[in-house]
Amino acid sequence: MQQYNLTVEHEITEWLLLLKAGYVGNLGRRLDTTYNLNQPIPGPTSTASRRPYFGIRPALSDVTWAVSDGLSDYSAFQLTVEKRLSHGLGVLLGYGWGHIIDDTGNAYGGGTGTPQDPRNRRADRGNASFDIRHRVTISYLYALPFGNGQPFISHGGPANFLLGGWQANGLATLQTGLPYTPQLQTSTTNCCTSRPDRIANGTLPSGQRSIDRWFDTTAFTTPPPFTYGNAGRDILFGPGRVNFDMSLFKDFPVRERFKVQFRAEAFNIFNTPQFGQPNASIGNAQAPVISSTVGNPRQLQIALRFQF
Repeated sequence: MQQYNLTVEHEITEWLLLLKAGYVGNLGRRLDTTYNLNQPIPGPTSTASRRPYFGIRPALSDVTWAVSDGLSDYSAFQLTVEKRLSHGLGVLLGYGWGHIIDDTGNAYGGGTGTPQDPRNRRADRGNASFDIRHRVTISYLYALPFGNGQPFISHGGPANFLLGGWQANGLATLQTGLPYTPQLQTSTTNCCTSRPDRIANGTLPSGQRSIDRWFDTTAFTTPPPFTYGNAGRDILFGPGRVNFDMSLFKDFPVRERFKVQFRAEAFNIFNTPQFGQPNASIGNAQAPVISSTVGNPRQLQIALRFQF
């Protein structure tokens, strides 16, 4: 792995702001992957007769071949805006635009790692299965100005004891979707799974996308018999994610070294659905329907924490 970056920082002292902007790069070389060394060649005859090692050992089936020749390239622009804690408020905003290209799946079989044609593996160079183009995170901490107006400090009295020292926290995450690969429901190779031919982009405008029709299936056709399709790997992108977490804390001092903390926490507080990938099996009546969700629905929890 070769990693490099260039970051510029600037502080606006009167606003207690710290700005960071940077470029981050990463090159991966000799990445590990596996493929079927004895995958049959597309054709009309029997499957066994079309295996590359049929003439040497006719009964030999699949051969899992491990190699270390994968490549990856990653570039990203990163922006951070930090408002340091003042007047009880601290905010951290981060934005990243990134793009990663590789020609293998994730290590240990993750993602769409199996090449369509093991004799032309470089044709599988494309978006990585974890290629998230845009991601924004916003986190904040706010000491609520209740009670005595001095958060985290209690000078006695039941009103100040109950009202002072409340702290609200939040985290918002917004990101674009992950890529996926269209496949043919009925393979044309007579040996293994294959992809369609791509005759148009396939990505619908944002105003036309829905969970019932996420991409344009007419952009893909069936290749001629016994041929591989020209559609690339991870060429379409699924739905993005939006999530908001919030919490509310309050410290109750017991003695000098002991305190009890009340915590109320909400995960995915607005119960925003996180949709999965669409059915990308070209020829299936359910393509391009999204019928699954990922992540968790809204979760609420309340706790008491004893600190000493």
